[in-house]
Amino acid sequence: MNFKEKFKNIVDTCIDFVIKNRRYFLGLLVFCLMLVVLFVFVGKDVKTSMVDGPNVGVYQDYKVNDNKELESLIKSFYTATAAGDTDALTEIETPISDREISYIEFYSQYVESYDLKEILTKRGLDEDSYLVHTVVDLKYKDISTPAPGMDFFYVQTNEDGKLFINNLYCNFNQTNNIYEMDTEVTDLIALFLQQGDVLAKEAEIQAAYDKALEEDPALSTFIKDTLKSTVIQWNLDYQAQVKAAEEAKAAEEAEAAKAAEEEAAAQEAAAKEAEEKANAFTGKTNANANVRAEASKDSDKLGKIESGKEITIYGQEGDFYKFDYNGTKAYIVSSAVTVDGGNDDAEADNEEDNQTSTSFTSGDKITLDQTVNIRSQMDSSSSKVAVAYSGEKVEVIMSYAEGWTKVKYGKKEGYIRTDLLSK
Repeated sequence: MNFKEKFKNIVDTCIDFVIKNRRYFLGLLVFCLMLVVLFVFVGKDVKTSMVDGPNVGVYQDYKVNDNKELESLIKSFYTATAAGDTDALTEIETPISDREISYIEFYSQYVESYDLKEILTKRGLDEDSYLVHTVVDLKYKDISTPAPGMDFFYVQTNEDGKLFINNLYCNFNQTNNIYEMDTEVTDLIALFLQQGDVLAKEAEIQAAYDKALEEDPALSTFIKDTLKSTVIQWNLDYQAQVKAAEEAKAAEEAEAAKAAEEEAAAQEAAAKEAEEKANAFTGKTNANANVRAEASKDSDKLGKIESGKEITIYGQEGDFYKFDYNGTKAYIVSSAVTVDGGNDDAEADNEEDNQTSTSFTSGDKITLDQTVNIRSQMDSSSSKVAVAYSGEKVEVIMSYAEGWTKVKYGKKEGYIRTDLLSK
């Protein structure tokens, strides 16, 4: 059989094989077409999302910083941090908690300098923000070998177009959760830290750090023992300071509240005293009587007062008058006192005395010549309906033999001691 015949037999055999297994070949063809579609369209969408989406910068390689403003910002950060200059730090990063300020001031006492080796960046959520990694050699005081390390910063542009460090995403806040963070940014940072070039750089710096500790026992002892224990002690001291400050603030607030309460009580007492003086009237003792500290026969006796003494009365509490006794407010039983123009106490019920007291006719309109209390009942200890002031008018409803006159004051009605009214 010549070559031509052999080739024809092979072709015929292949054709027969394809025809017999055509359904499998058709399936394979469809699968291949689907791969082409996925590659052309879906691959295009993924590429587009990487180019146009907020995470575009994460998928790009590290960029060695060439932004002079960013370089100046990072250098200023390390200079201020090494010096413990938290005032300078507040000018370039925000926010800074009281706890972080305390930590920076504590930590800086061990720091001699930061030697900035490299600034690597990727784009943040927008074109005006940066995911920043810095490579630094941290030189501790009295330790010859510096410790290699990496720091992360999220840098943004403020409304004035100036770069600043958004301190919400610093290592300190991410560890202590003092301020709430934007999940969109934290998700971006998490994605950033998973990138191959980032992991490779971190592994490189970690290896350099481990080597430094291995080669310098003094550095290793300082970081693993000395610094670790002092950080623990700082934390305890800071918590104690915060607690003491909170207790001092609570005590100050309690003291202020007490002072305010005392001031209010003093003002109330002064107002009450002024009202008592405004409504004071005179009387004369009609018998020798005990002077009491309170409006009770069982209260402490302050002394005695003879019959015929003129006294200034500030009000009535039950069966007692409150009066001025040698500059002190004291009490005397009301039956031992005759008030000017009549007696309005419970025992002043002599019919002849009541007939001699001033009385008024219903409808009389009286202009007050002093400020008086209008009571809800014919009793100096009853509640006040109102206070009528000198020069105002009241209208008489009815005068009573008990020494009280019912009056109308505006829309209110109540009782005034008749002796306090004049025609």
